[in-house]
Formats: sequence, structure tokens, C-alpha cells
Amino acid sequence: MTDYETAALAAQWVGSVSSALAVVVAAVFGYLTLQNNRRSRDAQQRASLAAASGGTQHRQGLVAGARTGGSTLRVAHRSGETWALVNSGPDTVHLVRIEGLTDLDKRRLREVPPEPTPLDAGQSTEFVLTSRYTMSGPANVVVWFSDRPGGTVLRTVLQVPAP
Repeated sequence: MTDYETAALAAQWVGSVSSALAVVVAAVFGYLTLQNNRRSRDAQQRASLAAASGGTQHRQGLVAGARTGGSTLRVAHRSGETWALVNSGPDTVHLVRIEGLTDLDKRRLREVPPEPTPLDAGQSTEFVLTSRYTMSGPANVVVWFSDRPGGTVLRTVLQVPAP
């Protein structure tokens, strides 16, 4: 092989490796852009909720606990990614159901009770909120419940703090 052919082969290898690296860099930046867009959409949904709420009575539901009639519902950390919805009030709440507030919260929420359940005073029900690298930070969960059997279904939003 001549010096010219050796140089041409080396140039082809350099070109091929640099092209492969460019594809990897583009894929990484594409992934980061996708994650940023998801977080941006999540922040926009939270801002829309705050703007639609307007009054302070709705904002009180965006804390770690919310007073609802005769019951006080709050979120307590158990261990790792496991959290509990605790009824720390004196009355039973019925038809308790938990779901995420925003799309990101819904994707992070795992292992919720499949059926609406009652929670007596002092009882709790557990759920898992994943906290991955791309989905970390606080979350909001929507708790649907009724103060009495067959009563009107109410809704409150509780914040799950960042672990």
C-alpha cells in the first residue's frame, strides 16, 4: 500500500468515526431536548392550574395536607419511593382514589390502590411515586373522595415533597 492509499484510508476512518460521534451527540441532545420539553409542559400545566384556581382556598389544597370537611388528608413519606395518603381527621372518608395531577405526575405515580377505598380515621393507603433522574422533584397528586357513603365526590390536590 502506498503512502497515498494509507493516508486516504486513515482519512476515511477519521471521517467515519467523526460521523458516528456526531450521531451520538445528536441523539444525546435530542433526548435532553425531549426531557426539557416534557418538564416545560409539566410546568405549564401547573401554572395553568394555579391561574385557574385564583383564590387562596384552592391554593390551600396544594400543600402537604388539606382539610376537607371533617377529615384531614395528608401525604407522609414511608420509605424510598413509597408514600402514604393518611386520614388524620376524626371522620371516615369514602371512595378514596389517587391519581397524578399533570402528565409527568401521572407517569411517576405507580402502585395506587386499584379500587376506590374507604379510609377510617388514622388509616392510610400507600402509593409509589417514582423518582428517576429525569423525573425527580416534588409532585402533585389528586385525591378524589367522599365525606359520606354515596355522597358527593370531592377533589383535593396534595403536594408530595421531593424526597
